[in-house]
Amino acid sequence: MGHHNRVFNGDPRSHLGYWGTPTSNANFCEEDYAVTLYIAEFINSLTNLAYVYLALRYRPSKSYLKLDFMSTSLILVGLTSFIFHATLRQTLQYFDDLSMFLLAGSLLQPLYCMNQSAHLRLLVSAVITVAISTMAAIYVRSGDIRIHMYAFAFMLHLIWPRTLYLIHSKSLNRTEGEKKVLMRRFYTAVGSLVLAYAIWNVDLEKCAELRAFRERLGVPLQWLFELHGWWHVGTAVGASEYIRLIRALGEREERGKGKKA
Repeated sequence: MGHHNRVFNGDPRSHLGYWGTPTSNANFCEEDYAVTLYIAEFINSLTNLAYVYLALRYRPSKSYLKLDFMSTSLILVGLTSFIFHATLRQTLQYFDDLSMFLLAGSLLQPLYCMNQSAHLRLLVSAVITVAISTMAAIYVRSGDIRIHMYAFAFMLHLIWPRTLYLIHSKSLNRTEGEKKVLMRRFYTAVGSLVLAYAIWNVDLEKCAELRAFRERLGVPLQWLFELHGWWHVGTAVGASEYIRLIRALGEREERGKGKKA
């Protein structure tokens, strides 16, 4: 996976952009400052608005002032990624990468705290906070993108098994109908994320061919083949669906608390 460090050179406008020559470890197949000298990667920046839009569309309350931690984290991913792709500065790449840690943690916490005692919830929350803070500090200190990649992948692999357990656990007595609805949402979320990952890798591995093809198409059709932008859209859909799934998993617990109150 060394291609996460790949920088696609040959962009004659890179040094002319408002933000100067890119300093980030990561760069992508969209040509720098091709649309405007004020935004380094125009399509890769704008497509991050999908995170913000879906976070607000599927917010837990009708009020925009009552966003939960998962929605807030998804919005932060969109905003930090927008700023990073717009500037391609290394410091802002860290903010983008660390927002991904925050989003993963916001999914892990409710999943592993669900149906637990108050003391165990506190312990789980503390462990997740310390672990993510430690990983973030190590990553920023080293600057090695592989640390971010492996840490984020590890967190993702803690999310889906717990989700499946909460759907199918006999102790939770879910009906077959409930399980089908939850699994449908699970497959939608995971399918969107896997498809987005595949598209992202095409963008990484076939950049020269994509650039040549886009040049033949011209504006605006060429924008449809900025595949890293589709990675943003796909992961926004997958993440927002997973957030809705986690909320659906916790509905029974919330109803139980309401009855006790």
